[in-house]
Amino acid sequence: MRLILIAIATLWGLGALLAFAMTARKSTEAKVTAAYFGGWPLLAFLVFVSQPVPLWVAVPVVFGFIPWFLSGPHLWSVLYYPHSVRPDEIAGIPKVYWRWGGLASLLLGGLGELLLRP
Repeated sequence: MRLILIAIATLWGLGALLAFAMTARKSTEAKVTAAYFGGWPLLAFLVFVSQPVPLWVAVPVVFGFIPWFLSGPHLWSVLYYPHSVRPDEIAGIPKVYWRWGGLASLLLGGLGELLLRP
């Protein structure tokens, strides 16, 4: 199992480096999406190894993986079809989702911190 996890982490790291390399001469949206694609699992790993973490931190990190799953296809479309970028999106997700989703996950984590922790 350890070898499988090492292989997955290695492939993810290579994919992230490839994404950064492909966006060197591309738009800002491509660079932001590549940074999100490469950086979010690193943030989740840091939260995982820093246990215990308050729920108001852990819940937004976990919910951040919902748009992360969509960032790969968006990055692909931005690299090959640059005109597909919309000004009201970050990493292919509307800014409204980022605002309200981030606020809701912080509130949910804070509520969980109050109600679930002894």
